Amino acid sequence: MSGHGADIFRKHSGLAAAAALVGLALAAFLPKDAESRQAAFIGVGLAAVTGVVALLLKRRAVSRDLNAALKVVGVVFGMRAVGVVLGLLWVVQRGLGAVAFVAGFFGTYFVLQWIEVSYVMAASRDAAGGDE
Repeated sequence: MSGHGADIFRKHSGLAAAAALVGLALAAFLPKDAESRQAAFIGVGLAAVTGVVALLLKRRAVSRDLNAALKVVGVVFGMRAVGVVLGLLWVVQRGLGAVAFVAGFFGTYFVLQWIEVSYVMAASRDAAGGDE
């Protein structure tokens, strides 16, 4: 990865970390009761962990080809789908707020998804010489 490519990754990693921190702050202050707060934290945390894995996998795929990138999109989608189902089952089993979990997960996920798309676009432009 070129020096500029590493800079692009660092920038987007920083944005993802900031988004996760904002999600955690919102999870700490928005829910009124402790159960919903805990469920929101779990949702945000799960979205953040899968976001880190997704960004790392996409970084690796961008250096390869379009087929690798498409495979990563499928793998990441499946990973997040399994994660959200297992997380939701875990939260419901413990009597925590399912709505808070879903809000925490998907609120963070949507922001991280835009950051990941932005990263792939920027890294692809950099790899193509900046003219695409």
